[in-house]
Amino acid sequence: MRAIDASILRVKAAHLRGWHAEKKEKKRVMTSFLPLVIVVVLLGAVSLVLLARSGTKTPLFDFVGKSLSSGFSFMETSRLREAAKVAGIKDLGLLFHSTRDLDKVIAAIGGVDGTRSREVTRLLEKLFELRKRLEFEQPRYLMGIRSSRHLAQGQRLRVLLGGLGVFDSTLIDNNPRYMVLSWPIGIKLPKGFVWKGKKISVYFWRRDDAGYVFDSYVLDDLRIRDIPVIHVAHSESLLRTQKRKSVRTRTTIPAYLYLLKRIEGAFEKPELEPGLRSRLADLSEDGFALTIGGRARVGLLVKAQFSLGARQIVMSGTVRSVDFDRSTNMSTMHVEAVAPSSRTRNALRAYVYGNNAQKGDSRIEAEG
Repeated sequence: MRAIDASILRVKAAHLRGWHAEKKEKKRVMTSFLPLVIVVVLLGAVSLVLLARSGTKTPLFDFVGKSLSSGFSFMETSRLREAAKVAGIKDLGLLFHSTRDLDKVIAAIGGVDGTRSREVTRLLEKLFELRKRLEFEQPRYLMGIRSSRHLAQGQRLRVLLGGLGVFDSTLIDNNPRYMVLSWPIGIKLPKGFVWKGKKISVYFWRRDDAGYVFDSYVLDDLRIRDIPVIHVAHSESLLRTQKRKSVRTRTTIPAYLYLLKRIEGAFEKPELEPGLRSRLADLSEDGFALTIGGRARVGLLVKAQFSLGARQIVMSGTVRSVDFDRSTNMSTMHVEAVAPSSRTRNALRAYVYGNNAQKGDSRIEAEG
């Protein structure tokens, strides 16, 4: 009997020791979490204080979380908050959704810090990438067209005629029955050639959208008020090809043009001697359009030098297409540029977005 009682006592003692050990472990776990709870409470209190002081509608936690998830570091997030304060932005949350507020922050960072430090250069790169993403998320870049009936008057077209080559033309009128195109200009046509009945392919870039191509045929070639034109049948099967990749702006900046023998090694170092006088027609981080006197040709390797404020910019690239105006004997060359350095790219982006904002033009152009 005594042996049984001793066994029961030993079991109770072991159970009691286990209970005390479990209680002690729970206490230790709760104690280890206590500092974390205190930190969270303190951060919440600080957030409320900062929120009350700044008057912003978005909690600081949400802003920091959104900033970090967008690829910005803690240091960059702090700089963004200070820049937003300088720019007078009341709601920090709009910074990642509003192109207008983002432009203000970019201007504040560039205006206060300049672009001398590597840290600021990297921050501006991230901001401009965010700015470009927000721009291309707008509906006008996402929506395309399927029918040639939606083409606007004045649209420039390239007409491919099998076996002969590519011709330049412009859409003069677009009515429900057919399109009226200016007489295609290109290589010399054979004697007695007629456009009527010819199968053609039409290529064009649509503003704020993308490139398109469609097949059609010429209904008639005739003269309207002594002006030669062709009538082209409509197509309901437009193929959307290359989408726009970078934002551009129209401009009239004077520039010097230099011809290159090779594109490799075309550094951004400014030339000391003046080149051929020209004028920029549009500008982006990926290229530019340049107007010169005379007739230019596709495939030229060129270098353009111009000023954006106090900064000297040098861009090099290949002429991909040329628009020649016979009446003025002027050519507009569309140049695909070599990828610029980070500092030059930031300067180009700052000009592109800032220039459109100053003009109050919400319909910033884009290019492929």
